[in-house]
Amino acid sequence: MSQRKRRGVTLVELIAVMAVLIILGGVILPTLTATRRDVYVKAAADMVRGRMAEARSKAIENGQAYRFAISEDGRRIRIAPDTYEALGEVATSDDDSSPILIREDDLPKGVTLQLTEEEADFAVQDSSGWKRVVTFLADGTCREDSAELIVTENGVTPVLITVRGLTGVTTTSKMPAAGGAKP
Repeated sequence: MSQRKRRGVTLVELIAVMAVLIILGGVILPTLTATRRDVYVKAAADMVRGRMAEARSKAIENGQAYRFAISEDGRRIRIAPDTYEALGEVATSDDDSSPILIREDDLPKGVTLQLTEEEADFAVQDSSGWKRVVTFLADGTCREDSAELIVTENGVTPVLITVRGLTGVTTTSKMPAAGGAKP
C-alpha cells in the first residue's frame, strides 16, 4: 500500500498571500476614499444647480422673486420667496394654483459651500443667518449681476458655480490648482 501525499499550503505561502493583499489594500483604499469625496463635491454642485433651477422656475411660475441662500456655516441651502425672511413667517400667494415653495437641504457630509471673496463683500444676511446669494426674478433673470460659489471638501479639487445675472443660467467648472488663474 502506498501512502498518498497530502497537498496543502504552507504557513509561509499563506503569509505571503496575506502580505500581498495588505499591500494592495493600502494602495487602493486611499484612491477609493478620494474618489468618494470627489463624488460628494460633484453631487453637492449638482444639488446647488438643481435648487437654483428650481428657484428660477418657481419665480417664473409664481410671478414673484425667489432667492437662493446659504447658511452661515455653508452646510445648508435654502430656496424661498424673496419676501420670506425668517422661521415663523409664512410667505403667501395671491394665486392658490401655484403653491409657495420653501425648501432647505443639507449638503453631503464634509462638503461646504462658500461665496468667492468678491461675492462675500456683497452678500446680504437676513436675521436668521442665511446669506442671500442670488434672487431670481419673475422674468427668469437675476437681481444680482452675477454670483460665484465654491463647493469644497478638504483634499478635493473645489468646484466653482457661476450664475449669470442676465440669463439666470448656472454653470459649474473645476477650480484650478492653487496659484492658478480662475477659469
